[in-house]
Amino acid sequence: MEQPEHIVTCEECNTIVHESNRYCHYCGAYLGARAVTINVFNNRDLRQIFTFYFLYLFICLFVKHTSYFRTYDQLFWVELLMAVVTLAFAWLNRREMRPVLRFNNFKWWRALLLAALAVVFSSAVSYTVREVNVTFFHVDISYFEGYKIYYLPSLVMIYSIAFMPAVFEEIAFRGIMFNNCSAFLDERLVVAVTAFLFAIMHLSLISLVWLIPFGFFLGHLRHKYNTVWYGILFHFVFNVTACVIDLYREGELF
Repeated sequence: MEQPEHIVTCEECNTIVHESNRYCHYCGAYLGARAVTINVFNNRDLRQIFTFYFLYLFICLFVKHTSYFRTYDQLFWVELLMAVVTLAFAWLNRREMRPVLRFNNFKWWRALLLAALAVVFSSAVSYTVREVNVTFFHVDISYFEGYKIYYLPSLVMIYSIAFMPAVFEEIAFRGIMFNNCSAFLDERLVVAVTAFLFAIMHLSLISLVWLIPFGFFLGHLRHKYNTVWYGILFHFVFNVTACVIDLYREGELF
């Protein structure tokens, strides 16, 4: 049976902490003697994290390790499935999701600054990844190659690589999972946990080098402004920039 969480304060600094915490996130005092053990059997939020992430990871592993998903004809339905799963869990947690889906204290100057930062970061990552692939693996990967056969291939590529991940991955990781983790983890741990889970989900060992700081930054935006929209904007511009760079290399921009 699920146990309700009670408000607990640190005896050293009087900071409010979760009853499952063994250490105070503010002063570091030991709280273990009073901590309540949390597991999937007595905590709804942990059950949802486990179920949601397992579904996400299973779909990603299935796509990566089967030969069926080689063209966007099949991947389109995978993207749609992941979007439906995300929206289903968002609906289950609609009360907690409503605040972070609002434009809380949204500033256009801040949005433009984040967009510019995303362009710089994406350009650096794209250049570095390409150099590593060419130098060490002797391959030059093109995103556009897999979309050439479709009508308006550039738009299809941007929809698939930029729009869908930016919207639904942010709702998934900085929305649903961030909220669920916040129910029993401290703020800094929530940012770290969601960043690592986000990075691992991409199933690319070498990409962890930039995916982890990417996830940390998006988690920081979510925590600081209590909205997913800054993260969606940054994520979208980051991926669009990678698409534009690829289109430029392929001679498709002009």
